[in-house]
Amino acid sequence: MTQALNKYFQLSSNMFLVNIWICAGLLLSLPHCTYQSCTEGTPQECTNAEFAPGANLAGEGFDITKMERKGAFVLNMNQWKRKDKTCILCTNPVQENKKQKLPLTVVDWRAKQSCSAKVSTKLHKSSESLVGSSVSSVENNWKVNLDLQVGSKGASLILAGTNSHLSSYSMEKTKNDKYSFASHSMSCEYYSYRVSSAPKLHREFRKAVEKLPKTYSAETKQQFYKLIDDFGTHYITKGKLGGSIESVTSIRQCQASLKGLSAEEVQMCLEVEASASITATINTQTKHCKKDTQQTDSKSAFSSLFNDRFTEIKGGHTTEPDLLFSADKNPEAYKEWLSTLPQSPDIVSYSLESLHELLPTTSKVRKDLRSAISHYILEKGLWRNCTDPCKAGIKTNSQDPCVCQCHNDPAVNQDCCPTRKGMARVIITIQRASGLWGDHTTGTDGYVKVIFNKLEVRRSPVIYNNNNPHWGMVADLGSEDISSAKLRFEVWDEDNKWDDDLLGACEPLLTAGVKADLCNMNHGQLFYKLDVQCAPSLSGKSCTDYKPSPMNSSLKKFYVSHHARPIPEAILPEMGVFVNESSSWKNQSVTTGNVNVTGSNVNVNVTTGNVNVTGSNVTGTNVTTSNAPVFSVNTVLSLVYSLYSFCILCFLCYVHNAGESASNPTFLTLCTYIQSWSDSLNGTNLIFSNPTWVTFVCGTESNTYPMF
Repeated sequence: MTQALNKYFQLSSNMFLVNIWICAGLLLSLPHCTYQSCTEGTPQECTNAEFAPGANLAGEGFDITKMERKGAFVLNMNQWKRKDKTCILCTNPVQENKKQKLPLTVVDWRAKQSCSAKVSTKLHKSSESLVGSSVSSVENNWKVNLDLQVGSKGASLILAGTNSHLSSYSMEKTKNDKYSFASHSMSCEYYSYRVSSAPKLHREFRKAVEKLPKTYSAETKQQFYKLIDDFGTHYITKGKLGGSIESVTSIRQCQASLKGLSAEEVQMCLEVEASASITATINTQTKHCKKDTQQTDSKSAFSSLFNDRFTEIKGGHTTEPDLLFSADKNPEAYKEWLSTLPQSPDIVSYSLESLHELLPTTSKVRKDLRSAISHYILEKGLWRNCTDPCKAGIKTNSQDPCVCQCHNDPAVNQDCCPTRKGMARVIITIQRASGLWGDHTTGTDGYVKVIFNKLEVRRSPVIYNNNNPHWGMVADLGSEDISSAKLRFEVWDEDNKWDDDLLGACEPLLTAGVKADLCNMNHGQLFYKLDVQCAPSLSGKSCTDYKPSPMNSSLKKFYVSHHARPIPEAILPEMGVFVNESSSWKNQSVTTGNVNVTGSNVNVNVTTGNVNVTGSNVTGTNVTTSNAPVFSVNTVLSLVYSLYSFCILCFLCYVHNAGESASNPTFLTLCTYIQSWSDSLNGTNLIFSNPTWVTFVCGTESNTYPMF
């Protein structure tokens, strides 16, 4: 029995191995799809064949800070001939099986149609979140092999897309009001390929590299940055080609809330309308959104009601600017655009490598270019910094740490926006009464009823035998709609509770603000205070007017968005960046900064030529102080200013020796001027760089000036 089983298992094992070999043989005998679609072409075939659509796109440099191709080639994508004048020809099934040639740099070319029938959507509660998401089209870690290790500061930095069109569109808006951004996108892929591991460089890029200085330093930085401005920071190593549409709609959160719509509802209904352009389907959400549009004043489609939109269309050809929401206006526009993609594709997703990776590993310029690209990206980067505390709610989102969220407040929704017009917090203080008359023989046993919308909401304690009672009662009614509310105060004299006497009543009008007033009773007066605070984003007497929520006006010029500003120049050196007058932000004259210099917070407005500084104890060069003349670090100019300072010093000596009073206005003005100038120069001016000189002449803060 045992022997029989052993023979059975041995036979089964042998059959299993035979099956494996047969399957392996069959698999090996099947042609691989790549080799089936791409073959070697004869010289004549290659000459006659056209390039595969979009085959040269990966050769362009790419700027990660702008999230776009530069239009300047770093790779040679025109060379297709091998030494024997043959080439690679690929059959394109998307274009009637045409044979099309590939550049030598392109490998692993494939044609595969993949269109998403579903619109992808995401809601961003801040422009920083939106810009941060722009890197989603990059399929690998673009930071690899760059020196962007910034330690604990990394979580506060935004590096990719900071100078993109999307950034320009969204960030400035948030400085003036509270916005959400609804992103809707779709994509179609037709081709994919990879760049060879040893690509040939384009002649222009190679020349630019050869012209670079031998050493990267603060003095040569701009020459390296010129190459980066021309060719970008990265090159594409893999690409998927086709077409894509991305539409980003700006939603004023609190304005939408006053129309009875949350940002999430707007996002959902825009998705419904975008999907109709692609699939023309109707679902439950469609009915819900139609009901929502009926509640709005215009009763328009959501894409018309919320039409502040940024749209980016990649690939193909179309004349319809709002392609994703064109179902009502031009139903055929989307299909027409789709039909042009196979011939005119664009790169819709890609993998990136830094440009320095194209240079020989043994060359010093490779290391220098790596540093320059890293510094360039950091100088273009943004520093996320929450500019103000929550006026309502708390910050709970670790992914979006500056966004406030509200809970358990009937006046506002989760975005801390008013649920309807007229909402306000009402605090009533019943202070006192005077001259009451409730009893003939004794003082008044007085109390007050607070009645809101015909309901008694608070009653004061009874103060016995007193015609001038002081209650000091505070009634916090919480959030109420004051636009139609009725408030009533009644003063009573207590007898047997069931037969109390009404001494008088009044109905003050609830309006925004703090108001102390009085009511005339039948006998005497009631004194009270009303504190009515409109809900966030509401204003006006009845809290029915929409009020934008701009950022702090004093910070506006230093920030590019509500919660992001350029990385401070005081921090950049800690990251290894050479900081000088050639800051990449400054050259564009696009930003300002708030820099911490030698322990003092100094507001810096970076402009071409000079740095305008307001503050004290500033260490630096080429600066202009707010209360001192422009000066340069040039040695000759420094000497000129030193001589000028010396002349003023001599004048002060003369004033003292002439016995001028320390309170002389001219003397005081000059001393103040010199002191502030000395503080600002702090090391640049040869005489007043030492505060001892100024103290010696101008004395201490008590304005006692010592004689020489």
